[in-house]
Amino acid sequence: MPALPPITINSSLGDLAVTILSGAPGKQLSSAELATLVVQSYPDWCAKKQQNSKPGVKIEAQIANEISSRRPQWLKKYTRLKCSDTSPRKYSWGEGGAFSDETPDDEIPNVSPQQQKLKEADLYPLLAHFLWVGPVQNRVYPKRIDEKTSSNNLGPKANEWLHPDMVGLEDLMAEWQPQIQDCAEKAGDQRARLWSFEVKLRVSRSSVRRDYFQAVSNSSWANFGYLVAAEIDSDTDAELMMLHGLHGIGVIELNVENPAESAIRIPARERNAVDWATSNRLAKENKDFRQFAKLVAAFYKTRETSEKEWDKPASLPEGE
Repeated sequence: MPALPPITINSSLGDLAVTILSGAPGKQLSSAELATLVVQSYPDWCAKKQQNSKPGVKIEAQIANEISSRRPQWLKKYTRLKCSDTSPRKYSWGEGGAFSDETPDDEIPNVSPQQQKLKEADLYPLLAHFLWVGPVQNRVYPKRIDEKTSSNNLGPKANEWLHPDMVGLEDLMAEWQPQIQDCAEKAGDQRARLWSFEVKLRVSRSSVRRDYFQAVSNSSWANFGYLVAAEIDSDTDAELMMLHGLHGIGVIELNVENPAESAIRIPARERNAVDWATSNRLAKENKDFRQFAKLVAAFYKTRETSEKEWDKPASLPEGE
């Protein structure tokens, strides 16, 4: 690997982050911890960044958000950069191999004042941010499905458990060479996966079954279906695992302060084929879902996605 570049006032945030990590090989740091060290170690660089930021923006929080959002690109660029799959994710510099995280799987942080003031609608762009960065490896292009755009021909309550809150398209061959894409398509291999999401502010012991079965009803048509929440009570873990074993809907814990650090608590079980009959019911009732279907069809026809047609979040750092 080539030597790390010298740090100057014009260096990229990635260069600063890997320089700090490479100075302590194997040490695991969260994006917030790494941002703190960037602020402490490079005050001139941070001062310049603060000048170019919007008034009132906390530079340390902005840097932490950018570290998380640029994770996929950095992992490709810096071959010795490592990142855990736990929440919060931890970054380190080493020769290779996964490392364990000491944060217990069931440790749930206290709800912040910011989180207490949130409404469910506030979570949609945060989920879009997480999907755009890439929940696993590939980006999932998000689209909001607003129940207000439905026809409601069967009455106001008839479609209550029909609509997912968000949907998405994952391009499985995004970085493949065109010739290999041709081969895969001619061999009949899967070109994309469709995702579906039911979003809640909180999943509690009293609401867990209702919330989960709403996600089953709304999202089982897709290749992957998820229940998403900003807060998941620790005493719901056993129930969620049992329900997942029966129905396959996964669970995502949304980090409202740094959405790119959100975590898939329980991976969804993949459905090999999309339920097109249910998809057709959705399309009949909801114009947002018809638009989503139109984008999916265009993708299969052209192999391309137009970013402006999807819900690209405004919270992404510049250059994303």
